[in-house]
Amino acid sequence: MVQIENYFIENFHLVIKNYLFKILIAVLLISLYIFILFIINNFNKILKRHPHDIFTPSHKTFIEGHCGVIKEIFPNTLESFKKVIEYNIESLETDTWLSKDNILIILHGSRGSYLNGFYNYSGEATNLTWKELSSFRTIRSNLKMPRLSDLFELAKNKVFINLEIKDSRIDKVFPRIIELIEKYDFFDQISLSSGHFGYYDKIEEYNKKNQRNLTFGFLYFRTNETYYNYSHKGSSLNLYWPYASKRVCDKAHKNGIAVMAWFLLSDKENDEVYKKLIENGVDVICSNEPVKAKKFRDNYYNNLSYFFQKIFSTLYGKL
Repeated sequence: MVQIENYFIENFHLVIKNYLFKILIAVLLISLYIFILFIINNFNKILKRHPHDIFTPSHKTFIEGHCGVIKEIFPNTLESFKKVIEYNIESLETDTWLSKDNILIILHGSRGSYLNGFYNYSGEATNLTWKELSSFRTIRSNLKMPRLSDLFELAKNKVFINLEIKDSRIDKVFPRIIELIEKYDFFDQISLSSGHFGYYDKIEEYNKKNQRNLTFGFLYFRTNETYYNYSHKGSSLNLYWPYASKRVCDKAHKNGIAVMAWFLLSDKENDEVYKKLIENGVDVICSNEPVKAKKFRDNYYNNLSYFFQKIFSTLYGKL
């Protein structure tokens, strides 16, 4: 009798084990099926990267060539911008001023539109006509100064432009910029930025009147977080890279604002800095060495650990 009882107990345990094993397999298969469906439905979100989203908070950091690819070609020239396109870099950053005869030109400048250090002339570009400016050549490589219209023609449907407006004559400059953007239908390929925040009001007024969505980047030069404006949705904070902390990025993203980190020409860029900025959540790295930055960024995102990290962080956000 005892043997019979033991037999039934053993068989009962075996049946239960088999039953539980089948349940476990079924649960795992269902979980795998749900997981695969989740990846398929959220793949674009997990690795979000679209040219029009370059200055919106995204999961993937974009690379931007500061004044082009300046390690190879003299900055702010069409030749340097062509390199950005050649290397398939997402964006380029450049600066514009208005000439004496109301032509928008490409020039870095500093505290003014001075040509010295860039061209074989020492005056201010804003005091000269385009005819005069077009006769100058860069101090190296003997290259011509481009107009903004020249850049638009080169970049159309090829690369995003972050245009910093250094000229402070807002009422005079803004209509000229809008005129060119409309002429070349460049709305989806450009973000305007400036340290002169009055341009933001002009853009908001223009967007409302014309049902457009031009964005504006608030450019801050070596300042701390207390000065940052997080209240303007759809814009970006363009910060000196040491200030693009995770706290700042998180706060900006919470308010629908992207973060762009830029470098001084004298700064040393390396993989450690790029990694820190990416992990902090910076949306755009404006680099003096965009080819190197892009190579690191691509390798970073091709890492399987990053891929699964983004999958689970996206999944966690849906729970």
